[in-house]
Order: sequence, then C-alpha cells, then structure tokens
Amino acid sequence: MPSRSGLGGLACWVAVLVCALPAHALRPVPPGVDAAQVEAAASEILCDCGCHPQSIKDCACGHADMRWDEIAADVAAGKTANQIIADRVERFGEKILVAPKARGFSLLAWIGPGIALIVAALGLTLGLRRWAGRAAAAPAADGPVQSAAVDPVYLERLRRDLEESR
Repeated sequence: MPSRSGLGGLACWVAVLVCALPAHALRPVPPGVDAAQVEAAASEILCDCGCHPQSIKDCACGHADMRWDEIAADVAAGKTANQIIADRVERFGEKILVAPKARGFSLLAWIGPGIALIVAALGLTLGLRRWAGRAAAAPAADGPVQSAAVDPVYLERLRRDLEESR
C-alpha cells in the first residue's frame, strides 16, 4: 500500500498537470460539431463572468463552460463562427468582443495610442531643441564673473587671501 506522502505527492502532480492544461482542452465538443468553428467563435467572444477579462476559450470558470456549450449548440444548429460572433455583438454590443473592430469610434482604440506616442515624441523633441538653443545662446563668460553687486574691495581681499593660502 502506498504511503500517505506518496499519495499526497501524486495528488499534487495531478493538480499541477490539470492546472497546466488550457481551459479549452477540458471542454468537450459534441460529436459531429466542427471544433474549429467552436474555438474560432470562443476565441473572439469575452467571457462575461466578471473575473479577469478573457475569451471564452481561455477562461477557466464555470460560466465560460456554459458559454462554450451555447456556442457548440449554435455550431451544431448550422451557424458559422462569424454568424455566432455577429449574433452576440447584436445582443450585447461590441463590448462582448475580445478586441474591438477597427471601425467607427472603436478605431480610436487602435490608433489613439500611436498618435499619442507620436505627439509626445514631437513635443519632447521640440522642447529639447528649444532648451538646447537657450543654453547655446547664453553668452560664455571669459574669466571670473564680475557682478555689479559685488564690492571690488572684497574681491581684492579674497584674491590676496587665496594667494596667501597657497
């Protein structure tokens, strides 16, 4: 009879292997149903369970299992992945998709970050050029700086003290 520690180790390995499997590998597709169509639709539709936003294919919750079965039933009824996706978008809006379609207002989600990056780079470049131009335009001081606010007698005394300390 195996020891308790051996059974515990075996149970840990089984748990690790089960958790390492993708969620969709554990979901069955009924016989005669095109698994590729089910996976294609499940990859594009978000699981609306409330946990971390993932596709139905990648989510491991029970809610995703129900949605997977609904998609499989739709494929068994003769719908294609594109028809299933279009049906879900019609019922729930584009928020049900993993990635928004690149058209209309959703186009901003695709091109907005690129435009923001370009504008930031241009602003930084212009700012650095302006800053460097100001530094180059400043007159270079030749020799010690003479200021009208400094007393010449004090400067002479400072020079003498410095020479004596050498």
